[in-house]
Parts: sequence; C-alpha cells; structure tokens
Amino acid sequence: MKKICVVFGGNSVEHDISIITGMQCCKNIENYFDIEKIYLGLDNNFYLASKIDDLSYFYDKDKLKLPQVVFLDGKMYKKGIILTKIFEVDCVINCCHGGIGENGDLAGFFASNNIAITSADSLSSHIAMDKTLTKKLVEDIVPTIKGIEVRDDNFDEAIKEIKENFDKDMIVKPNSLGSSIGVKVCSNYDFIEQIEAIKEMGDNALVENRVKNLKEYNQACMLDGENLILSEIEEPVSKSQYLTFDDKYNGGKTKGRDRIIPAKISKKLREQISSHTRAIYKRLNMHGVVRIDYIFDTEQKKLYFNEINTIPGSLAYYLYEPIGIDYISLIEMLVNNAKQTKKFSYFKTDILKDKKI
Repeated sequence: MKKICVVFGGNSVEHDISIITGMQCCKNIENYFDIEKIYLGLDNNFYLASKIDDLSYFYDKDKLKLPQVVFLDGKMYKKGIILTKIFEVDCVINCCHGGIGENGDLAGFFASNNIAITSADSLSSHIAMDKTLTKKLVEDIVPTIKGIEVRDDNFDEAIKEIKENFDKDMIVKPNSLGSSIGVKVCSNYDFIEQIEAIKEMGDNALVENRVKNLKEYNQACMLDGENLILSEIEEPVSKSQYLTFDDKYNGGKTKGRDRIIPAKISKKLREQISSHTRAIYKRLNMHGVVRIDYIFDTEQKKLYFNEINTIPGSLAYYLYEPIGIDYISLIEMLVNNAKQTKKFSYFKTDILKDKKI
C-alpha cells in the first residue's frame, strides 16, 4: 500500500480553509489508504499531526505542539538532535489553498525531493495563481472581462486608465489570492481605497468592469491517464452582489449548501463550458483536480472566464459525486496520476577541466 502524506495549512490567507480541506480528506480516506496528516504551519515548517482528529485543535496557533518533520530525497524524517527516518513517501496530496501550496513553491519543493504530488507542477501553478496572466493566456479560448492589474510600477497610469476608460461600477480584487478574500464592488469614488487595502495584504490589485446581471458557473477537471474527466457544472448561489467568502464557507461549499448542481442551463451553454474547461486545462498544462470558474452575462448572453483554482475547496469532490465518482474514487485517481517530476541526466562536458577563476 502506498504511503501518502496529506499536506494542509501553509502561510496563506486561506490557511484555515486549507485545514478543513486536509482534515476532511484524511477523515474520508483513512480506512482506505496508509496516510499521515502533515500540517504546514504559518511558519511554513512541516509538522506531524497524525493523532489530531478535531479541527478545534488548530484554532489557537500559539498553543500548537506538534513534532516537526522534514522531507529529504523521497523520505520523511522527524526533526531533533539527529534526523530520524519515519518512512519513505510515495505521494503527497496537496490540500494547501493559496500561498506556497498553490503558487507552485510546494510542488517545486517536493519535485526536488523526488516525491510525487497530486497538483500541477511549479510553473503551471505559478502561472495559474496570477489572475491577470491567466486571463491573457486563455482569452483566445473564452472571452475575459476587461481588467487591469494595478502594481506599484504602473500605479498612476493604471488609475488614470480606470478613471477614463472603465465603467463607473467595477470589481476590485487581489490578483493572486482566492476564496473571494478582498473582493469588493466599487465605484469611481472608492476603488483606490480598495486597491490600497489589497496592497496592505501584500498583493497587487486586479480591477475589472462589473457584470451586473450575472450568474456564476463552475466546473472541475482532472487528468486520469490520458483522459480528461469533467465534473458536473454548478451554479453557486450568492446572498449578495457577488460570491463572498461567507457564501463559500459559512454555509457554502464546506457545508454543501447554496449551490445548484447540476446547473440549470441549456445544452448549448453546457457544451460551451465543457469545451472551454478542456481547452483551458490543456493550455495551462494542469495536473490533478482543478476548478474553473465562469461568469455569464444574462443580458448579453455572453460567457466569460473568471479564474482557475488549482487546489479547489474540498478538492471539488461535490462536483464529481453527481457523475458517479465518490470521494474515495476521486482520491484514487489523484494518487494514481500524481506527477513525479522527470529527472534530467547530467551532461558531462570538459568546460571545467583545468579552468581557473
């Protein structure tokens, strides 16, 4: 039986949500796989959480007392005066939303230590984390909403462009954060204030024209061998003007409410979304399970790409259940298709022979 590490947490604004996804994963698969719970702390160190079964344990981060572990060349060790080998790791299930878990750093770390991981590789993850860059890479596949990234080096020019050429109603959101954190409906009068708030979070801002009459549709996709497995399409239901953090997690995705599955859409729109999902997954060289989010303008009858989530909440299991793939089967697919980074052979040259600096 494969030895699997479920990694969750990380230094991210989505830290607590990641704990829920990771602990949920462990609870569902503990009787089917040989697993270890690995908590990635706010300090980005790894801790062994095998005996922890209660989410409340992680509530007070200052009181956490867990043994620290390290990963080296395919193995996990307990950290102490000397490193004590615990076991060899066959696969890591990445449950870390945002931060190093989703920006490719974690994937790169495990790749350098010869450990397979269930998520996309470092480069693809880093690209997908950048909303502006992702939009540019897929805009020939599916339309994207007019937007501009506001950075320190283009701040004045971007503000002028927004004031002169954008609609008076707009959406301001972080360029690289998820879970609807920092997303706000703004106008010409208060958008700069929200941009500054996002800068305080350590991110650039993405300002987009607001689609007022909209519905949101999401679809997950994962690779099984050479086949792409598309999930059912959902329509998230928001209690406010846009899908908020509260909609998603305080009665939303973690509790299985406030969404319509399958989405009540036409056959034509369903086929359109599925076609775009396949193309985007391939274009961005994705791996593992991802969720692609769309916005549909109900007045113009136009579909837009919104964003891609490379580590979706709850690993998007609730989108696969309606098509007959239960949680265990989903994890089996992820583990069986976990990506092991290719090792490159050393190319010996004579360039260093008898050379002096």
